[in-house]
Amino acid sequence: MENIKEIESNIQKEMIPERTLIRTFFLNLLMIFFIVLGYFYISEAFGAISFFFIGNNTFSIQFSGSLLLFSFLVILSGPYVGFASGFIGEFLVQIAIYKTIYLEWCIIVAIFGFLCGYYRYKPLKYKNIKKIYYTFISLFLSSLLTTLLIIFYQSILSSGQMLLSTIFINFGFKFLMQSIISILVFVPILLRVYDTYLATNERQIYIDILTHHPATEEGITHTFYLTFGRTSVYFCSRCSGAILGGLFILFFSRLFVKITGNVISAEFAILLCIIAPIPGLTDWGTQRLLFRKSTTELRLLTGFVLGLALFALSFTSKYYFLVLFLLIFYLGIFFILVYFGHKRAKRQFKEEWEQASTDETEH
Repeated sequence: MENIKEIESNIQKEMIPERTLIRTFFLNLLMIFFIVLGYFYISEAFGAISFFFIGNNTFSIQFSGSLLLFSFLVILSGPYVGFASGFIGEFLVQIAIYKTIYLEWCIIVAIFGFLCGYYRYKPLKYKNIKKIYYTFISLFLSSLLTTLLIIFYQSILSSGQMLLSTIFINFGFKFLMQSIISILVFVPILLRVYDTYLATNERQIYIDILTHHPATEEGITHTFYLTFGRTSVYFCSRCSGAILGGLFILFFSRLFVKITGNVISAEFAILLCIIAPIPGLTDWGTQRLLFRKSTTELRLLTGFVLGLALFALSFTSKYYFLVLFLLIFYLGIFFILVYFGHKRAKRQFKEEWEQASTDETEH
């Protein structure tokens, strides 16, 4: 395990700039997806950030779980991810739960995410107690600026129908108090705990159950890693893509039910089960037969598409025998590829060994 970092360093030195950009783009999309996912589900259970304000013109002090989770995650992710995930998350919550779009609150949550993420987390940052204090100040200023933005928007929307003092107390001051009790103390504590357990030591976690590949230079190219603090955890690229695809369609199907009141049709699910395995089998099969080498990005993408099909199986009970045929058909192709790939690998190894023996004899 100790050579993982050295192997990874050698690989990264050979990586072209485009791959680095692709990785950065993918990780940002991944963070946005998980923040939106978390925001949607916690909002469904306890209310979104806007929940206590839309259609509620009275003053109240409420603890907001969505505000806490969102603030913590965007500080870890940065301002641009915070802005995008805030807008998308609030927008989806409004469509699915409120059935109406309040664009001003999408913008408010997005700007709040940007402001919170501006003082972004860095490993070992919270070893210095002053940084905790600075985070507290940063969160307070973010909350204060958002409070002013809420007052501004509400003043425009009310069109003089509501007194400025009422807007200030029942909207602006209510949000500020909600922020104080929800995030100003808890988020710095969570960041300190996160930093202590995941950034104190630099670690590379590479275990077979997550990677399915040996910790060699060849094996590590079949994985990708996520860094938490200074702890890097390695995952099998294709399996991770499949899990992400499953999570995506799980979220999409829940959203679809909330918006339309209908479930995904069995016919659409069957079509997905027919088409979606093809890219993954093609990518894996041509690699198994030694015709080409795949890439981490392609493994993630084809795994993602395969994950869509795997989850879609849960909607296909109406076509039980057709699904059974598809499973047998694709498993048959899989084992055929395994067989011929193994034979081809043995033949190639034999040719290389004979060539090496010939070269050794000549010298």
